[in-house]
Amino acid sequence: MVRHGDIIRAAIALLEAVGVEVTPAGGAGYCCGTAKDANLRAAEGMARRTVEKFNQHGHGAVVTWCPSCHRHMNGFMREYNDPQFSFAHITQILHQRRERLAARLTHRVERRAMLHQHFGFHEVDVNPLIVDLLKLVPGLELVVPDYAAPGHMCSALAPVPRALPDATRATCEAVRAAGADTVVTVFHSCQRLLCGLESTEPFHVVNYVSLLTAAMGIELPDEYKAWKNAGSEEKVMELIGAERIAAAGDRFFREAILPELMRRPQK
Repeated sequence: MVRHGDIIRAAIALLEAVGVEVTPAGGAGYCCGTAKDANLRAAEGMARRTVEKFNQHGHGAVVTWCPSCHRHMNGFMREYNDPQFSFAHITQILHQRRERLAARLTHRVERRAMLHQHFGFHEVDVNPLIVDLLKLVPGLELVVPDYAAPGHMCSALAPVPRALPDATRATCEAVRAAGADTVVTVFHSCQRLLCGLESTEPFHVVNYVSLLTAAMGIELPDEYKAWKNAGSEEKVMELIGAERIAAAGDRFFREAILPELMRRPQK
C-alpha cells in the first residue's frame, strides 16, 4: 500500500517528458537514514547500504524528491561511503529542461492556485523553481503569498508543540486572503498532512507535479486524499479494498494506517 503512488507516477512521467531515463528506487530499502538520526550506528548502516545500491546501479546520476533524503545525500551519507554518482533535486532537473517540458503542457488547467511554501530547505531553493514551472501551465493563475511555513516540509513540524497546527492555520488564512481555489503543495508530507482540509475548507489541495501532468493530459487520482476524506472507517476500507489491507496486514492497518487516515488536520 503506497501513500503517494500518484506523486511517484507523476514525477516519473515528468522526468521522462524532459528526456530523463528513469529507474525508480525508493522505500525502506533505499532509506537515507534520517528516520534513525537518534541512532548513529543504524543511520550509518542505512546510509552506507543506500549509497552502495546507487553505486551498483551504475547510472551515474540520482534524482531526489524528498528534501530530507537530499539533505542527507549532500552531507551525512557522503561521510560513510564514496558515491559514484552525481545527484540533483527533481525541481532542478525539470527547471533546467523547462523548455522541453513547456512543449508538452498543452492542456488548460483552470485554477487559481496558491503555493504552499516552506523556507527550511536550504540546500535547494525550490520555491522559485516551482513558480517558474507552474507559470508554464496554460490556464493556471498562480498566487505566491508572503507567508512561508518554517521547516523544510510539514512533517518536520510535527514534533514541535503547536508548530504544525499554527502552520496549517496560517496556510488556510493565506489561501482565503488570496481568493484561491487550490493550495499547491511542494512535498509529499505537506500533501499528506494538508489534503484532509478538503473535508472542511472550500479549496482543493494538490501537489505541483499533479498540476504539471494534468497540463500534459495525464490525470492521476490521489488515492490517499480520497481515503483521507472518506468520512468513515467503513468507507476507507471500501476504497482501499480487502486485498491491499490483507497485503499490509490487518493488525498493522487497524493500528497504524486507519488512525492516520481518520485523523483530521489541526488548526
